Amino acid sequence: MYHRRSILAAIFLVVVFLGSGRAQDNLKSEYIPHRFQESIHESPKLAWVLPDGTVVAGGQSPKIVIYSLSSPLENAQRRVTLTTTDSLQFAAKNHVACDSRLSEKPPRLTLYDSARKPGQKNHQVLYTTKELPGLQAGYTSSPLEDSIAKEVWSRMQPKSPQQPRSSTTIRRDGTPYSYLLVALYDGPQNEIFRTGIFLLEGKGRIVEAKIDDINGEWCDGCAVPTSDGGIASVYSVVNMFTAPQFPYPLLMLDTSTVEGRSITLATFTPEKKYSDYLLYEYTVGCG
Repeated sequence: MYHRRSILAAIFLVVVFLGSGRAQDNLKSEYIPHRFQESIHESPKLAWVLPDGTVVAGGQSPKIVIYSLSSPLENAQRRVTLTTTDSLQFAAKNHVACDSRLSEKPPRLTLYDSARKPGQKNHQVLYTTKELPGLQAGYTSSPLEDSIAKEVWSRMQPKSPQQPRSSTTIRRDGTPYSYLLVALYDGPQNEIFRTGIFLLEGKGRIVEAKIDDINGEWCDGCAVPTSDGGIASVYSVVNMFTAPQFPYPLLMLDTSTVEGRSITLATFTPEKKYSDYLLYEYTVGCG
């Protein structure tokens, strides 16, 4: 399972939203950004959508492609590029681009117009300046199929048949692969105990799995998920993408903590190894 990252991740990602992604490339996994680089010569970066639909991002591209909960992907057109001083003031006022205030060379922000009108908090999203050829977005969730339930829970190794558990399948019609997200809970409070991401082919074959023991560790200051919160409190799915450049779908997960906002892209490599790509901003003191 993808554990929610601690404050230490911010050390590596101070200027994540405006750079080329090199800081992230030096993290645990380089597979996902490298596949983007090979296809469109850039990696996904952080952006933010304000309640009125304004998209805030680094760089000065005439348009950007937004990776969010929408299907299909959205294009946003440049409205204006702010000066460095105005960028810092805008970021502070709107509680976005939080790491910009920590940079020795504060970046310039660009405001883009989009059709999205979230109408609530400033959502963190991803963007690229070019479209990844053939990429499609969208998913539906469904219950665990009875045909694989026995094998799934055998791999998860519950302590007893009565141990609390939750699960959901993330899939899209016409896509041969899907993900099963599962969790086991334990203790007097039924807190998260073990998690798993299963890569499925069709409805009846497990291709590979990533299983993690939590051992009482979640994130500093965060409420530990319990069985009452269901699988959504363990895996917060934003979207699922498929593209010819990736043999298996990309999961987009909201992996934010009390100390920072973050998005993770996760998939399996051609060798069926789990791989993820974290983009994080430290938000303490950023409103």
